[in-house]
Amino acid sequence: MKRQKRDRYERAHSKGFTAGISGKSSEECPFSSADAREQWLGGWRDARAEMSKGYFT
Repeated sequence: MKRQKRDRYERAHSKGFTAGISGKSSEECPFSSADAREQWLGGWRDARAEMSKGYFT
């Protein structure tokens, strides 16, 4: 049985979260699609919020 790929928007969000944790700028979003870009930026914002709370250093 083949595994299904994760939703592309879910993947964009997780990649944005990873970018936010690593300290990348929000301008470095690799997605051109408006929906995927929105998800990436949402993940990036979530990561920055977590960092400001002190969960990541």
